[in-house]
Amino acid sequence: MSDSRDPGAALPREVYMRRRIVAGIGLVLVLVIAYFLIFSPSGDGDDAATDSTTSPSPSITANPTTSAAPADASRACTDADVQLTLTPNPFEVASGGIPSFDVAIQQVGASPCSLNTDADSSLQIWSGGESNRDIYFDSSYCESDATITSRQMVLNTGAAESLTASWNRIRVGEGCTQGSSAGEGYYWAQVTLQGIASEPAQFHING
Repeated sequence: MSDSRDPGAALPREVYMRRRIVAGIGLVLVLVIAYFLIFSPSGDGDDAATDSTTSPSPSITANPTTSAAPADASRACTDADVQLTLTPNPFEVASGGIPSFDVAIQQVGASPCSLNTDADSSLQIWSGGESNRDIYFDSSYCESDATITSRQMVLNTGAAESLTASWNRIRVGEGCTQGSSAGEGYYWAQVTLQGIASEPAQFHING
């Protein structure tokens, strides 16, 4: 009697069961390994997930601009707000003529202000140098002098105004004392409005 078995003969049920168990365990191990490869912290899958998530951009809050205080038109102009320019018109004053002057008022400040030509204002005329002025005329010497027209102005930023002034050539001293008429020669003129002074300007009287 031969010990070899027929290869085509059916195997016992226990053999099939063991094979199925081994195959199932192998499938489970494959799934577990695949899970750790994909979802482990150092795995490519985690990096991909991280890269695919867009980090929110930091929000930038603009600092609120401090609102400028409402302009107070009653604020008195200062020399930081107003530039005065006095121009003799003409430079050469004919014999017997009256010197006259154009005064340009330019508002260069950051906010409106008021200018009163009655307050601390004057037209001054002198001869000689800066260190030895010989005052011929100063409108502030006479309280009733109307050399500078009385005006009250509200000047907005960038505003331009003008006025004129003249001198009758009569010499006037302190206390409104009057002297002789000014003769031929070179003179200087300067206007001051509300304490704001222009640069001195020279002119000439022919006789």
